[in-house]
Amino acid sequence: MTLSANNPSDRARQILSLTERLGERLAFETKALEAHRPQDIHAGIEETRQLSNLYRMETARLKADPTLLSGLSDTTKSQLRTATESFMEIAKRHAVAVEAARAVTEGILQAIATDVSERKAQGASYGPGARQIYREPTSLNLSHKA
Repeated sequence: MTLSANNPSDRARQILSLTERLGERLAFETKALEAHRPQDIHAGIEETRQLSNLYRMETARLKADPTLLSGLSDTTKSQLRTATESFMEIAKRHAVAVEAARAVTEGILQAIATDVSERKAQGASYGPGARQIYREPTSLNLSHKA
């Protein structure tokens, strides 16, 4: 998936639109994560992925060939610059929210796995010196059958 621009002005307009839409998606996702409602992201995750990939490809293309935006008016350059700066701020905040959600999720899963392992501790022997052997956390797919 790439942009199909006819000239630098058309490309700038499309990149501006892409940047704004991706920024809107990331802002929405950030608010959902900060509100502890990651389930609200599910419906739009594919759109965000596609927009992110397109944005990454187009910015790489522009970096490799800056002439793709040659001859733009100062107004258009300013619009692109402003949109990009705004997007970068949104992306930073989004990254922080995603990292926080990841850390919380991993902590919860680790706690569950540890609890399951402790519940499955086995006695190694009988008698006065008996002790339990604790295993490393096990898979949470305990009821999953291959």
